[in-house]
Amino acid sequence: MTDPHATPIPAVPDGCAWRPAAGDVAGLLAAMRAGMTILPRDLTPARLHALRTQMAHADNAARPAPPVVIAAWLKKLAPLVSNPPPTAQVVGQTAAIAEVCADIPFGAWTPATRMAWCRQPPRNGYPVGARWPAPGELHALLYPTAQRIRTEQHNLRRLLTLRERE
Repeated sequence: MTDPHATPIPAVPDGCAWRPAAGDVAGLLAAMRAGMTILPRDLTPARLHALRTQMAHADNAARPAPPVVIAAWLKKLAPLVSNPPPTAQVVGQTAAIAEVCADIPFGAWTPATRMAWCRQPPRNGYPVGARWPAPGELHALLYPTAQRIRTEQHNLRRLLTLRERE
């Protein structure tokens, strides 16, 4: 029997595959970043629809990542590195990463960020991406993606409130 009040497990166990805005929405965001004035009349019904769609996507991506998503991301990382944790340490290491990366949103835990970990160039001859991540190293890698999600979410909200003020 299922509990109707339980938090649903995400349908996509690898984050929500956040994708930055494209098309007119990306153009409006770029114009805003460049300091151009955007008038309410610039927000046509089609653009408003695209803004609202991207806002829903960004809001979903900015949600906190459930531990099951982080665990799934790490489980898929294990066969890609040379030193995955032994079975007895998986839970502890996953918990440590989840604690350190608690501010990394749902949308940052994607196959693309996992590949970004693996494809890091060696530092001082040490193959960072070929090894299991230390919690702080993983946070440092995921943080820029988290910031891009939050920045886009903030700017989309600003554009949508511009139309509401009219």
